[in-house]
Order: sequence, then structure tokens, then C-alpha cells
Amino acid sequence: MPRSRVQSAPSDADAVLMSRHLLGLAMAIRRRVSDGLIERGHDLSPSSTQVVPNLPAEGIGMSDLAGRLRLTLQRTGQLVARLEEDGYVERVADPNDGRAKRVVYSPRGRTLVADIEAIMQETTEEFADTLGKQRFEDLCSELAELDAAVNGVDAPLRLGERR
Repeated sequence: MPRSRVQSAPSDADAVLMSRHLLGLAMAIRRRVSDGLIERGHDLSPSSTQVVPNLPAEGIGMSDLAGRLRLTLQRTGQLVARLEEDGYVERVADPNDGRAKRVVYSPRGRTLVADIEAIMQETTEEFADTLGKQRFEDLCSELAELDAAVNGVDAPLRLGERR
């Protein structure tokens, strides 16, 4: 039976369980993505999980990337350097500012992004099958609203959302 929207405040136990469920799902998704990428031949580093979700397909300037990551330009440069070593990104001259560099995906990086999207699509379909389409859509909507309320609409991982 569906719960009514008019409820009393959640108990401390509810809050603990909610946190455990969200953390458990986040860890499961992270593990699926990691395992799937390793199976597809990708080398993973911590740089991947920070930079890749914040790097738009068209690339981005180093200062803007640092802003998205909410890191210093120096730390951002270190993460980008690691991804360059791994062959996932390249730094190219910015067409709008010859003094600046732009971070773009290399061919290997574009393959990585496609593989991530495929794994996430498989995961999303499995979750939707488990809950049913409408319940899954409702859950996604509620989580998006809560995430934006807690983290703000400009949270780094949300800036690269594709809609």
C-alpha cells in the first residue's frame, strides 16, 4: 500500500536506514561501473572519478574545470596530468584564447565515456525493472529534488548532466 504524503517527521531510525540505503546503492553503482570499465580494458585512477563526470563532451578550460571540481588550479592540473598519462584526455590550445589550454577527451576518453553511459543504462534498466517504471521515475524525481536542495543546483557532478 502506498504511503500517504502527509506523514509525521521521520524518526532517527528512518534517517539512519535512509543513509545506509543511499550509501549502499551508491557503492553498488560505483562497483558496477568500476568492474564494467575494468572488463572493457580501462585503467582507472581516482582522477577518473573526479574529472570525467565534470568534463563536457566539447571540453573545458582548466580554470572552469577547477571551478566545477571545486579544487585549486594546481590540483586540477595534477588530476588532468594523470588522465593525460592514462590516455583519456588531451590539453589543446583554446580557440578563443591562444594563451589558455582546453581539456578535451582523446579517442580513448570518448570510448571511456561511451562505456560509462552503457553501464549506467544497463544499471538504470535493471533498477527500473525492479521497481517498475513509474515508481523508478518517481524515485529519480524525488532524489533529484533532494540532491538539488542539499547540494545546490550547481553541484559539480550535476553540471555535466545530459538531458
